[in-house]
Amino acid sequence: MRRLLAALAVVFALASPAEAHKLKVFATVEDHAIRGYAFFIGGGRPDGSSWIAKDAAGAQIASGTTDAEGRFAFAVPAAVTSDVIVTVDTHEAHIASATIAAARLTDAPAEPVPPTTATSASPAPAQDNARTEALVRSAVQKEVEPVLERLEAMDSRLRYTDILSGIFLIIGLVGIGLWARGRRR
Repeated sequence: MRRLLAALAVVFALASPAEAHKLKVFATVEDHAIRGYAFFIGGGRPDGSSWIAKDAAGAQIASGTTDAEGRFAFAVPAAVTSDVIVTVDTHEAHIASATIAAARLTDAPAEPVPPTTATSASPAPAQDNARTEALVRSAVQKEVEPVLERLEAMDSRLRYTDILSGIFLIIGLVGIGLWARGRRR
């Protein structure tokens, strides 16, 4: 009996938290604003959940509640130069955070770049390079964002093999227990 209790104590000590309803946050930078959404690994999104954005020092930048699709958005003040941490809290023991690196905030164009026309005077080469760089960054961000979003969703979902692994683990543990019980007799 003591061995069984010791084995159970070890199993419970090594057990990890269940992730069937784990909350995750996806956030990205668009036009000097942070947009994103929260979602549960098993599916679904928290609507009406509170969110808060803080800088690295812990000062509040913005806050609000998610919409019906679990989305949030806010403009980043120019004074923010450190990482931004967005935390979503469902108030049902589900809390998740996403960190936006400061480098992503400074790389975002602060204002849209106006298109140049053939009749306008040629801008200075440094200014032209800056415009081109801003356009390329914006285009890459628009193309990469769906890939990052999909990657986050795929990384977080509960897979069929995970379910089967859990079932067979339980069957294996029951088998070991029955074998140990039969050995005593």
